[in-house]
Amino acid sequence: MRIYVKAEGRRYFIPVPLVFAKWGMSLVKSPFIMKNIPENERKYVEMIDFNELAKCLYILKEYKGLTLIDVKAKDGTIVEITI
Repeated sequence: MRIYVKAEGRRYFIPVPLVFAKWGMSLVKSPFIMKNIPENERKYVEMIDFNELAKCLYILKEYKGLTLIDVKAKDGTIVEITI
């Protein structure tokens, strides 16, 4: 997975192996992370089934080059996540 960020005239490229993405998703449900999420937003995180989401990442691996997220903000910041 590749994360591209363009902000304030600078471009950033962050390669993220899918193994690390899966590992990061498993950490979200840990008590350390959950206590730092605001109470009113915690219900949204609790609704996500991270095991199923991890399975989806490995299925998406077959679609190399697929753009998952392409966001352009008013201030010119661009974020793109590609498999």
